[in-house]
Formats: sequence, C-alpha cells, structure tokens
Amino acid sequence: MWLHILKKDLKLHWPYVAVVMALKVAATWTILQLGMFSWQPQLGVLHAFIDLAFAGAAGLAIIVVVHSDPVVSNNDDWLIRPIRRSDLALDKLGFAALVTLMPTFVFDLGVGLMHGLDVLPAMGAATYTALVTFIGVGLPALAVGTITASWHQAAGIVFAIVLTWTVGILTINYQTADLDNWPFQLALKAILVFAAALVLGLQYGRRNTATSRGVFAVAAICALAVTFTPRTTGYQIQRVIDDGKVAAAGPIRLSFDDQSKAKVIGKALQYMVPVIYVPLKVVVDPDRIVTINYVDLSIVSGDGKPLYRGAVSLVPRYLRNQVSNVLGDTFDSASNGHKSNYQAVNLPPDVYAKFKDTPGRLSLTYQLSSYAPAGVIKAPLPLGARQKVAGFGVCETRLNPSDDRFVELYCFPATDSSNCISATVLDLAGASIGAPQTRCSTTFKQWGLNTKALTDPGQLVVTLPAANGAGTRPLTLTSYKVASHFTQTVILPQVRLMDLTAAARS
Repeated sequence: MWLHILKKDLKLHWPYVAVVMALKVAATWTILQLGMFSWQPQLGVLHAFIDLAFAGAAGLAIIVVVHSDPVVSNNDDWLIRPIRRSDLALDKLGFAALVTLMPTFVFDLGVGLMHGLDVLPAMGAATYTALVTFIGVGLPALAVGTITASWHQAAGIVFAIVLTWTVGILTINYQTADLDNWPFQLALKAILVFAAALVLGLQYGRRNTATSRGVFAVAAICALAVTFTPRTTGYQIQRVIDDGKVAAAGPIRLSFDDQSKAKVIGKALQYMVPVIYVPLKVVVDPDRIVTINYVDLSIVSGDGKPLYRGAVSLVPRYLRNQVSNVLGDTFDSASNGHKSNYQAVNLPPDVYAKFKDTPGRLSLTYQLSSYAPAGVIKAPLPLGARQKVAGFGVCETRLNPSDDRFVELYCFPATDSSNCISATVLDLAGASIGAPQTRCSTTFKQWGLNTKALTDPGQLVVTLPAANGAGTRPLTLTSYKVASHFTQTVILPQVRLMDLTAAARS
C-alpha cells in the first residue's frame, strides 16, 4: 500500500523532485569541472552554494509531501481512510530517502568511478555520504513536517534553529565548535536518528503532537549543545577512546627558545588583529610525524591573576618549504634544530592593547597527534598521466605552473588513504633529490572512510623538487598511521607581549 501512496506523492510533487535532481546534477558537474588540478575559486564557491541549495530543496520537498497528508491540522481524513498509519509513515520515509539518500549515492558513486577509484571502495564512500545526507537533511525535515500544520510553523522552527546556531557562532569563539571530532559526529547522528524515530512513532502511531514537539525541542537543544562542545573536551574524549589510555608523552619535545635571534621572515595572516611570535625549540623522534590539532593560549600576570585565555589560530605553512619560519601544523625530524620555529598567535586588539606592556607568563597548550610509518611505495612519476597508487588513490603529477623547479602530486584519495605521507623524488641512479617532503590532511577520516574523492576536486598531496623539469622520475611515498594523541604545554618566563611582535624579532 505504501508504494501506491508514494507513487501518488511523486505524481503530485514531481517538480520538487526534478529540482532536487537538477541541483545534484549541477553539483556533480562542478566537481568534475574542477578536476584533478584545476582550482577555480568561483567554481568552488558555486559548488558550495549548489550543495546548500540541494539540501534546502530536498528538505522543502519532504515537508511539502508530509503536509500533503497533514498530521497536525483540521483535515483529518487520512485518519478515517482505510490506510494504515504505518503505510503512510513508510511512504514519507521512502520519499525522504528518494530525494536525499538515492541521488547522493548514485551521483557520488558516479564521481568516484569517473575519477578512477575501484568500485567497492567508491561504493562504501558513496553509501556513507548518502547516509549522512539522509540523517542530516531527510530525518530533520520529516520531523519538522510531522509536528507542524502550516508553512508558517515549519519556517518558524527552521528559522529559530538557524538563528540560534548563528548567534552561537558569532557569540563564542568559532574554534569551539568541534564538528571534525568523530565521537561528536556520532553523537549528533544518534540524536537525529533517535529523535526522528520517536517523533514519527508518536505522530503516526498516537498523534501526540504536544509530546512530539517537546521531543523535537529537546533534540534540537541537545544537537546544538553537541555542536558547541569545546573542542578541547572533544579532543580529550577522542584521545581516550582512540588510545584506550591517555598518553603521558609523545615523540616530540616543544619548549620556549629564549636564545632565538632568528628573524621572522614570513608573516602570519593577521585577520585584522595583532600577532605575536613565540620562538620554540622543536625535537621530533626520527620516523615520526606530529600534527597540531589545537592550541590553547593563557596569559597570567606575575602574581598569578588570569589576564586572557583563548585559542590560537593555526597558520598554514608554506608548501615549498619543509619547515616554515612561521610554525605550521606538521612536524617531522627536519624540524629539529631549526632556528626559526615560531608559533604565530593572533590576539584580540583590546587584549594586546591592554596587556602589551604588562610582564606576564604566557603558556601554550598543544593538543597533538603522532603518526608512525605504515608502508613504503615506489612508483614512477609520469607527468600528466593518472595512475593508481596503493594507499593513496588515483594520482597525477604536474610541474608547478609558476616554477618548473617543483613538481606537484595531486590525488583523488582512496577511501582508506593515509592522512599523512612523506615523499621523495629519486634520480635515475636512485639517489634522493632533496629532503623528504611531509604533508598531512587537515580533514579527518570518518569511520575509516575518506570521501574527498567524491565531494572535492583533486587534493594537493605534496610539492617536490624536480630535476631540470624532467618528465619522469621514480617516487618514494611513505604512508603513516595514527600512533597516539597527547598534550604538551610550553610555558614562557615573564615576558611582555610587545617583546614578541614581529618588529621586535626583525
């Protein structure tokens, strides 16, 4: 019976379905146009807007279909028709899956196959992205539709949630939202699934609208609370879950370099706020890569009075340099002994103006992850030819458009590709050309899946030196796996903020 109702809904509301499908086709087209190397900012922004429009159109279509057989209204004819309530609920669930889960799976799978990924890994990644879309868009839209009687009510609920989220983002430090942390992503999805199942059961089983609205409100509050959980808390939870225990130390030693006289050559992006530069001594164990996840900053006066507490904006490093003189987010053994490892710290203007001349103790707490070697692969390096590289995905190389002394390796990542790698170019005799180059992805894999090949253009993996712009060279790639999560704190002696500015170090 529910299939007959679904056919009726599709006949009545096919324009909405057509719009949803058209938007998904457009999103797929933009990804394919971006390709392996091409990075067109306008096209990237367009893709983001199309993805947002797809989610909005799918949610709108679901609410329209639910309202066509309204649960909350004076039009109760569906209650006395010879239709089982379970069939009506299955119809609405089926329609939600049809406009969210099905197009996401089909088109994302198509993108993966067009990029050259193997069928089974691409299916796994496409299934994951489809389920995420269904849980994040389809189920909330179903719940909103079943607890509202009109468009005014549905729009009001959506507007209230979006407004609350926006106010939260603007009110608190944006870095406190921990959406990349898998325990909290799992918690968000569990809240959405449980709340949607409860609301649908109450409405289609008992038509208990008051209780259903209460459940929805509690779920919305819980979801927002999870979204704004401090990232430090999320990191500590993930640390314990991933490691089974809290590691006391890791393969890196960070300390304040009070003897540094090195000039800050590169300047951090200032984001319209003052920047101070903290010189650090860095010692990393051989064959390990360490990444910075988050950095917390605190400043106290000489008598121990708290002056400021906040988060540090991580500054991307320069891709062509193994170690930037402005500290990046990845360390390896090449960081050891470097004379200009500086942590750039963006401070609010009022904080800097108020305390720049006040001697105080500044501390930086680093939340870190270490990676150990997982495998070594040697592969040819033909320029402009795509090839599958085990553990990395479908890769291609090109000479840097602005400087042919460097070659860039791009990949559509495999679903099980490593987050961190190091790469070395070899000459024809097998000798290394330059030092190994290290790079780590800033996007965490979810449940072992890396879906970037389905949702993003090709990813720059690493930039390597090239010998006279030669077309083909052997390439050695080392993949890494997560070994541990840990925390280290660097405490400075009494210092004035103005003594740590770029001008003071020039």
